[in-house]
Parts: sequence; structure tokens; C-alpha cells
Amino acid sequence: MDWKKIGITMNNYNKRILLSVTGMSPAVVTETLYALVTEKNFIPTEIQVITTEQGKNKLLDALLGIEGGRKKSKGALQEFIEDYGDEYGFSAIHFDESCVHIIEDASGQNLPDIRTPEENEHAANSIVQLVGKLCQDEESQLHVSIAGGRKTMGFFMGYALSLYGREQDSLSHVLVDAQYENLASFYYPKPYSYLINDRDGREIDAKDGKVMLAEIPWVRLGLGVPEDLKQQSISYSASVKNAQALLDKPQIQFFTKKHKELGECISKKAIFGSLMIDMPPKGMALLLSIIYARKNNFEISTGYREKSISTFLKFYSFLGKDNEDIKKRFYFYEHSHSSEEDKYLKNNEAFNDILSEATYHYNKKIRKSFSIGEKAHCDYLISNSGAYELSVSSNSLLTNEIEHFFNFNVK
Repeated sequence: MDWKKIGITMNNYNKRILLSVTGMSPAVVTETLYALVTEKNFIPTEIQVITTEQGKNKLLDALLGIEGGRKKSKGALQEFIEDYGDEYGFSAIHFDESCVHIIEDASGQNLPDIRTPEENEHAANSIVQLVGKLCQDEESQLHVSIAGGRKTMGFFMGYALSLYGREQDSLSHVLVDAQYENLASFYYPKPYSYLINDRDGREIDAKDGKVMLAEIPWVRLGLGVPEDLKQQSISYSASVKNAQALLDKPQIQFFTKKHKELGECISKKAIFGSLMIDMPPKGMALLLSIIYARKNNFEISTGYREKSISTFLKFYSFLGKDNEDIKKRFYFYEHSHSSEEDKYLKNNEAFNDILSEATYHYNKKIRKSFSIGEKAHCDYLISNSGAYELSVSSNSLLTNEIEHFFNFNVK
């Protein structure tokens, strides 16, 4: 594939981010940058790195020429820009200390290294949160490199991208000639002769180094970026649990409960997959109405408005709720002095307003419970494309305990 030919597409996004994990070998950043620019014609506008305290010091020294807070040299990044900027059409790539994200422990202290299971968990949380944060901006493009850092850091980075990555994002590892790999003075192949020393002290030419980008196929789960991730309140283990729950075969189990005044009612709580969720009453009434309509060969829509209203009001009362106020909203325009056509249109509008409101609160609870973003698909979500529908198959709707509540007829 000729990456230079498709480079125009690759650079369509104004914000193009190279995200890398690093340990004590900061050269993986410039090596990846070299391969992206020369092989794919992908020019990052900025670089973001996640690392440890020790890794940060090495990174600032090597890439920016900063040691002990003082600028002592040009740095490998600026050298790269000067070496290849004119040929590939760029003059700057944003990278400074604010672009370096240090993994922290439970008390907020920077981790010098990752050596224990607890530190590994902190690394996982930090990486998942950072990738999710960077994926929030739909106008950005993310290229993730897993070439540096501990092996588990690369795994967590790829996993996080599978959860929250978009169509425009990509993942890679970088391969370097054995002769040049991990040499302290090799950061990328120079476009001119530049002598450095190998491990045995012999002179070799940095111009002859070979750096290749190995693109890694990855599965886009399409979960989007959930609200709790935006607030950085989700952990790695929680994200795994939620993703697995969505991958399991969808199933909803319903229950009854005792009401102190009304006796037996349908519970607002149901098990979605393996998660017990306490649903908002209107949302649960709509879900039950969709199931009833499916059992009785009609659909919840304006085409079956009277049947739909009666069904919704029935199930709202079966949840132990007084349905008089909602009933008034459904029929608010019924006794107006408007024309029959105008009343018909306004009644349909009221119908959709109420059920859209119920859908919104229902879907919001599903998204929050499973930690999925606004654009993510999920079989448990209610959709409306002319009729209110649910993707979960009928044989996965376990209504045995509440089946007797479905024994009514509507006209």
C-alpha cells in the first residue's frame, strides 16, 4: 500500500495525536514518529506520552534536551523536525512537559517504576482513562504506539483503544534493526551520514538504520466514551466488567415486588445480562409496553396510538405508580377547540414527547450502567425509527415471574 498517496486522507484531521507508552527507552517515540512520517505520511500535530517518573526524566532529556529543569541541548525531537520537516511539509510538532502523563499510585504520588501488581493496576487505570479522554474529541485522530514501556503497558494501551477508539484511529509497534535497537545515541535514521557507536564501541552510520512500522489490527468495540470515563471515575477492572457484560448474549429478567398498599406489583429492578439495574418508572413502563406489543402483534407508535397509550398506562400502574397525571398529558389536547386535524397532530406530538422522555431516561440509565458513550450500539437500548423498539430477542426476555401482568386486552 502506498501510504504517501493516502496521506492526504490521513492528515484530514486538524488534530493528529501520536500517543506512546515509554519506559527507559525514549527513542521509541522518535522511531515511531519517523516511521509514521516517512512510511504513512502521517504528520502528528502533537505527541502525548504516558510513563513513570523515571521514564519522564529520560524522555525530557532525550527528546527535549532538558536535564534538571534546564535546557542543555536541542533534543532529538527538534533535530527530527529540522531533518525531515522541509521534505514532508511540517515545521513544528507540539510536545512539552505538559504532554507527559505520569502514572500515579492510590495517593496521587508519581510512580518511579511499575514492579508490583498494585502498580500494574494503577498503570492500567491511568492508560484507560487517558485513551478515553483523548478519544472524546471526534475531530481528532489518534495513533497509538505500544513499542515502549512494560509489556503490560502496551497491552493496556491496545485494550483501551479497542474499547474507545474510533474509525480514524490506529495502533502500531515499531521494529528496529537489531544493530541499532536500544542504542543510546540512535533515535531515528538520519537523512545524511551521521556516525554513532554501537554496543562494542564500533562506529556505525545512523543513516543506515532501518525502522519499520508494524500496524496492528484491532477490534473496535465501539463503546464510545461514557460519562464516568470523562469524569475519570472508571477503573480498568470496571471497564473490563462492563465490556464483558455487553459482549454476553443480551437477556433481561423481570421480577415482582410487594407494595404496601397495592399488593403485588412489577419491580422497577431487572437484571440486564448480569447487571441488576433500577430503572426509572416511565422507562420501565415503556420497556414492558414494547414487550406486550410484541406479544400481541402491534407496535408502540402513533400508528397504534390508543393501544400504545393504554398499554403504557397499564404498565405504569402495574409498577405501583399513579398514572392520572401522565394520562392527562397524553390527552391534553383532546378537549381543545382546535380542528380535528390539529388535535390529531397535537395529540401525536404529546404522545411522542412523553415516550421520548421515557426513552431518554431509560437509555441514559443503560449507558451509565454499562459505561458506554452516546454513539455506542447496545441491544438493551430502546430505539425509535417510527416505532419504539428493542433489539433483544423475545426468547431472551424472561417474563415468567410477571407473566400474569400481561393478561389484559387493549383496543
